[in-house]
Amino acid sequence: MRLTKVLFGYLLLCVASLFASWPVWAQPVGIVGIIEGNARLIRQTTRYTLAEGVALIEQDIIETAPGAFVQIELPGNVLVGIGESTQLMLRPRVGKGLTAPPLYLLQGWLKTSTGGTFGFASPAFEIATQAASTVVYTTGTLYEVFAESGAVKVTLRDTTPPTVSQLASGDFAQRREGAPPTVARRATSDFLAKVPRWFRDRLPARGEQFAKRNVAPKALGEIAYADVAPWLRTEPALRLSLLPLWRSRAADLSFRAEAKAELARHPEWEPHADPEGYARRMAEEAERRRAREAARRSAAEAAAAAAAAAAGTSPGSAKPK
Repeated sequence: MRLTKVLFGYLLLCVASLFASWPVWAQPVGIVGIIEGNARLIRQTTRYTLAEGVALIEQDIIETAPGAFVQIELPGNVLVGIGESTQLMLRPRVGKGLTAPPLYLLQGWLKTSTGGTFGFASPAFEIATQAASTVVYTTGTLYEVFAESGAVKVTLRDTTPPTVSQLASGDFAQRREGAPPTVARRATSDFLAKVPRWFRDRLPARGEQFAKRNVAPKALGEIAYADVAPWLRTEPALRLSLLPLWRSRAADLSFRAEAKAELARHPEWEPHADPEGYARRMAEEAERRRAREAARRSAAEAAAAAAAAAAGTSPGSAKPK
């Protein structure tokens, strides 16, 4: 009987530990409503084939192939269309310099539609909308933003102070290679010709069809360095939060070698991608600090001795007879 109680108590402790360690980001933050073509999900250190009905969680990455389309639905009746050749992260954890957005568009096509307020970020800009439908394309610092309806605020992140443009329904903002940002009353014909065909119609809500299903994505294998390299090379405010998510992959020799070769792009990976070099550099820096401290002490002692000597031979320092 005593043994049974001990085993039962141990079982309760294990269960409690399991729930205590369950990550808070595992709570669903969206659902996949439509997929056309090939799309991939990166969750923690695993690659998956994305499927309709998959519940999405914080720091999930969605990548679409050429010609593909994905629609996801977020809380607050927010519909998000993801066009071809697009890379997007949900609910990224961010550091100083970037307000935590519900979406981070690294590159590609995005259409958002909502009856309330919504916003998202990219390397070049942040967007805030009010009862709006917006179509965006971005790559690097270049972008095109079309306010299909509603009010849209575009804030450029690489200007000091940040440049803000207020767009009304039908307005079009863009920045092309070698040109300053502009805002026009209508979209260019070149942009309209490129808009994905799925974006030309109103996005349909389908989330309720999958609300009670438990659709699991199909695992494809562990991430390679090439799978996440674009994210490891983005701004520090975003990529630093990805280190604890992916650092275990440095145990893979191929991943480690490729990360080591690109340390200039993400120096925070040095302890994991080049542990021997990191330890050597830390030892050298510690030795330099000790040498500087020894030199400082020596200079202070020499100065004190000089001051004492000067005080002992200065006028009036001799004792009266």
